[in-house]
Amino acid sequence: MNTVRYVLGCCLLLQQSLFAHADACSDLQAALAKGTALRQEMQREAAPFVSSGQIPARHEGVCAAAQKLRDHTVDLAKKIDSKCLNDDQYRSTAAILGETMREANDNIGLFCN
Repeated sequence: MNTVRYVLGCCLLLQQSLFAHADACSDLQAALAKGTALRQEMQREAAPFVSSGQIPARHEGVCAAAQKLRDHTVDLAKKIDSKCLNDDQYRSTAAILGETMREANDNIGLFCN
């Protein structure tokens, strides 16, 4: 009887671990989608100024969007889990995060003075 309880207990712990892993991967996918939306928002805010070449010393919309994107990118980098991504996905995501961080920092430098 004790053996059965032990085995059932182990199965329950394993099941909880699997659900936690699935939740972490779902959270990562949601965070990636949010990052894409934030990046598009920042680009949409900055586009008129970048295309015209007339960049104001400060623009609240672009500045706020770039800061939100940068903060989210930092949080997202902490969530990347190699269990949720294969090697190619991991490298691609890391490269995209690096590019996103550079773009956000560039816009912060241009529009948040």
